[in-house]
Amino acid sequence: MYDQIRSKVMMNLSVSHFENFTKRSASANHMTLLITCILMVVGFITISQSQHISSEIDVNTFGAIGNGITDDKMALQNAWNVACSSTGNLKLPIGNFVVGPMTFSGPCKAKTVVVNVIGTVTAIPMKNWNTKYNTWLNFQHVDNLVITGPGKFEGQGGSGWWNCKKTNNCERNPTALGFHHCNGLKLRGITSKNAPRNHISINACDGAIVSNITLIAPMESPNTDGIDISATNGVHVNGGHIHTGDDCIAINGGSSNININGVFCGPGHGISIGSLGRNGKTDIVRNVTVINTTFNGTQNGVRIKTVPGGSGLATDIKFRNIIMMAVENPIILTQFYCPHKKCSDKKPVVRVSDVTFEDIHGTSSKPIAIRITCSKSLNSCAGITLNRINIRHVNPKIKVQSICHNTKVRAIGVVLPYTFCTTKSFISMALDHDLDAITDKQSSIDIA
Repeated sequence: MYDQIRSKVMMNLSVSHFENFTKRSASANHMTLLITCILMVVGFITISQSQHISSEIDVNTFGAIGNGITDDKMALQNAWNVACSSTGNLKLPIGNFVVGPMTFSGPCKAKTVVVNVIGTVTAIPMKNWNTKYNTWLNFQHVDNLVITGPGKFEGQGGSGWWNCKKTNNCERNPTALGFHHCNGLKLRGITSKNAPRNHISINACDGAIVSNITLIAPMESPNTDGIDISATNGVHVNGGHIHTGDDCIAINGGSSNININGVFCGPGHGISIGSLGRNGKTDIVRNVTVINTTFNGTQNGVRIKTVPGGSGLATDIKFRNIIMMAVENPIILTQFYCPHKKCSDKKPVVRVSDVTFEDIHGTSSKPIAIRITCSKSLNSCAGITLNRINIRHVNPKIKVQSICHNTKVRAIGVVLPYTFCTTKSFISMALDHDLDAITDKQSSIDIA
């Protein structure tokens, strides 16, 4: 009996030990499996990172020198060709890469193409330029192209290009950075200096985003627009500093749904819509918003300009929350833009409608702060609104004035200077560089 009881107890103990052992083994297996999974994930991340690093095409591996003297055009072109046909990642490291005019063509294999500019890209001087090129660095048919800083593009405009002012033949000067048919374009944190002509041209690049860029050229440099936008839908310009010799931003025909937010402009010619209708052309611009922007010492602030004899429409335009600091011509809407020649009130005209100037404050460096000069053609200007405007002269002793012709302006809240509109026919003799050349026959209202 005793032996039977002992055997049963030993059997129970053995079963209990076996079960505990099994549980401990299962727990150990679970822990081993967990550790194995963690190691696999870490290894995967490490491999992915190393693959990403190795997939970035460095221009130096293609023979670029980057010493500011040697021509690195061939190395950059070869690096682009490989990046475009494979990984889509191109790197220009620290260095000064001198290149002549180049074209970067797509479509590329990668869904997104990233050009990471860390160093400086410098144009060859004018004396070495082949005149058949009208753009220095030309990107075309590259969707989802991303060019990111903090690198710099040096256009060498001072190497002879700007001497064109002496012969009044600056139209031949090349654009620094041209983008054509690059939908989803993104420009981030780059700097462009001393462009021979305009810094950036965006043409037919729907959904473009430009953020926190810096564009610099001397105030006297000719035709050095900051950003020119044409034939493009859905552009966002967010932040950035533009100091140049012409329009900080120009919005041309075929553009729609343009949003400009938080830009600092000055020196320069302000932010312009147009000119529209030049050489009898039909131009349409729709839905433009300029907001939270500062103009400092510019020739113009916010401006809409159309040329007599053209046709089309500029509509749904809003300028809001703008600061003017010693601006020569803070607010301009004119259908008599005729640079370098006399204007006549001839038909047809580009119609301007539904334009709002709202919450614009600051100072004018000249007596006329608001200029609204419309064509005598019926309904050529309609739906113009001034809302909470307060612009005074930089000299408190000088009164500010307004000029308004051939339209009715709706004023909301306090508007200084007050705008009195007439229906008198108006012919402008003004040039773009001297809007004060308007005839003395125009009427204006003095505001203390």
